Amino acid sequence: MKKTLHIIAVAALLLPSCTKSISTGDSGRAIAFQVANYATKVGISGTVFPTSESFGVYSWTDNTTGPYFMDNELVSYQADQLWKTNTTYYWPPTQTVDFFCFYPSQMSGISADKTRIRYSAYDVEAHYGASSEQQDVMYSDKAAGFADNPDNVPGSASGYSGVPVIFRHALAKLSVGVRLAYSHKEESDGTVTDWEITLNSVSLEGVYKQGDCELTLADSPAVGLVSWVKPEGAVWTPDGSVMASGSLLAEPAVLSTDETLAAVPEMFVLPQQLAAGQQRISLNVTIKTTRNGAAFLSETIDVAADLCVPDVVESWQMNNAVVYRISINPTRSNGSDPSDPGKPVDPNDPNLKDAVISFDPAVLGWDVMNVSAVINL
Repeated sequence: MKKTLHIIAVAALLLPSCTKSISTGDSGRAIAFQVANYATKVGISGTVFPTSESFGVYSWTDNTTGPYFMDNELVSYQADQLWKTNTTYYWPPTQTVDFFCFYPSQMSGISADKTRIRYSAYDVEAHYGASSEQQDVMYSDKAAGFADNPDNVPGSASGYSGVPVIFRHALAKLSVGVRLAYSHKEESDGTVTDWEITLNSVSLEGVYKQGDCELTLADSPAVGLVSWVKPEGAVWTPDGSVMASGSLLAEPAVLSTDETLAAVPEMFVLPQQLAAGQQRISLNVTIKTTRNGAAFLSETIDVAADLCVPDVVESWQMNNAVVYRISINPTRSNGSDPSDPGKPVDPNDPNLKDAVISFDPAVLGWDVMNVSAVINL
């Protein structure tokens, strides 16, 4: 018996908030930072950059002895309630400074100059935080032309109390929810059929895990926050290596028609172009059928589908969260009414006319046998 599953993909753009987390205290001429709110991410709850975390910073100004003013310095929340580098830096008296921040701090595989950010051979699967959860990767807009005055931005009243840091996500985020399309059907002849589906395992196949990314500085005024131009399609360049294909489900779970099971909780993935037959999701399910209260049939099968959904989601882009919702049908029918296909399927009274077993009887003509025999009396 063929089982079907339907995938609905929803792409949501993770936009950083412009709400500012105001620092308190008097920094004098020491350089301090102000971290803006940003979208919720796995591993860090809430929407404000937590004071328990740290981030890295590169900065540039004229006439330094080396290429950087701050060279991959660590920024953390200090006892004076300011975000500052562990080694104190002071504002130059006559020059402005440009800043670029990144998370996590001290990460390998990242380099930056005044006009370009590069991520090299970054392996999403290999990077985990202290809590064994995947590590987010973020980069800030470039803060250009900042100086030590009440607003930090020459000639404007920005209201910032420190160098503004607005992070954007360099990776994509993926989650998969699974539900049962329908579970009960009563026919006019009195037959009552119930279905129970147990999801045994879920795995992703052919998902690229490692690659490179380069962002270039947008053309803009020399003062203020400057965005970075993403690579074409807002995807990374994968090196061909793929994620391990083991089950992502903690334990088998019985599916419901009322609630969607988080079969694959939110996870970071390499932003990548999707292609039919490349990135796929595989599910192992057990379907138990009951007729009139008595066990009737039990099947354990594998079903799979492409994660590329044409005209809906054809890539996982940087700073995007993609949510797949999978609906599993226990029979060949999807349960919808052919005369009103847009109407939601009733989980307790699906239209299964296209899956009812029917017969097409025919009677073949007789095969005539001519027998010639002589009988002696």
